Amino acid sequence: MEHNYLSGKEIADNIRAERSRSKLTQEYVAKELGITTKTYISYEENAQSIKAATLYKLSLILNCNISDFYLQK
Repeated sequence: MEHNYLSGKEIADNIRAERSRSKLTQEYVAKELGITTKTYISYEENAQSIKAATLYKLSLILNCNISDFYLQK
């Protein structure tokens, strides 16, 4: 069985797409996560360093499944 792993950039693109779908600003999401807007923007540029707990919180804020961040689109 072949596995196709997404890069940090692809995951970041999915995070950005889910935020856009939710019609939320980067500033709002950052505030809800308890981080700076600059840190959140870095997550949307390359998600390699995001902790699982942060992805979970992000899925709650964006009202999506955590797996949506990992799906190839």
